[in-house]
Amino acid sequence: MKIAGILFFSLVFLFFSCGAKHEDKRQSTEYTADSVIQDNKSTGFTETDSLEKLAAKMVASRESYLNDGNTEAEEIFIKALINALEKPNAFENDFASLKAYEINVLIADDKKLKVFYWLSPYSGSMWHVQNIVQYKNENNVLTAISFNNLYKDKDDEGSPTPFFEHIYSLNTAPQKTYLFTGYGQMSGTEPYSVSHALVINHSEFSIEKPLFKLGKAVKTQLFASADLKEGEDKEKLAARLAMKYNPEDKTINYPEVNETKNGAVFNGKRNVLTFRDGMFR
Repeated sequence: MKIAGILFFSLVFLFFSCGAKHEDKRQSTEYTADSVIQDNKSTGFTETDSLEKLAAKMVASRESYLNDGNTEAEEIFIKALINALEKPNAFENDFASLKAYEINVLIADDKKLKVFYWLSPYSGSMWHVQNIVQYKNENNVLTAISFNNLYKDKDDEGSPTPFFEHIYSLNTAPQKTYLFTGYGQMSGTEPYSVSHALVINHSEFSIEKPLFKLGKAVKTQLFASADLKEGEDKEKLAARLAMKYNPEDKTINYPEVNETKNGAVFNGKRNVLTFRDGMFR
């Protein structure tokens, strides 16, 4: 009887001991899974790794977008990129690994502003370019925004998402003003060129300030489009449409347009505006 009692208590002890070990193992597994997300050092995880994975998912999402129109993968990547660009010392990081996903960087002439840009995988014959602006102010505080979200009028003539080629810092105070020049495509046969003035007043970013005076009209942008005729060279047409800014004399040479029901159509002539008193005239 005594021996039986000893065996019984031994089995009970062994049962609870095994149960405790199993519980410890389960808790250990949960902590490890949690640490993958929360503890970068313990897992070897880096923010760049995360951005690369999100960029890869964005690129791979094109097929599903064509099926159901879901743009969530790109939205998630943009949010993560903006978050990364606002962190301390992020301005010194060019995120070069993202070039593998055709995400490139354009830097303003004063080295205080960058644009991370790519052609959205959801583009068709009309180009949809994502432009994410990163700005470092005089106090070295970083701000990152989507340039495309600055458009107040969604019915803006032409596609509001161009490829920018140049960014020039204009001498204005107390606000900061940048001139963006670039190009885009509204369809396979309709290229366009555009100039925008981005005004930064403390933490406020705007492209809505009218800075281009054309005769009696004052505009928030310069824009010109043209139809590609059969047999016409697309590259030559784009060159004729290009906005050309000269920082030495502060002049912008731009294509004149005729306003039609189809938008601002290039009429073959060019004109010049000079930046003075805070406006192109």
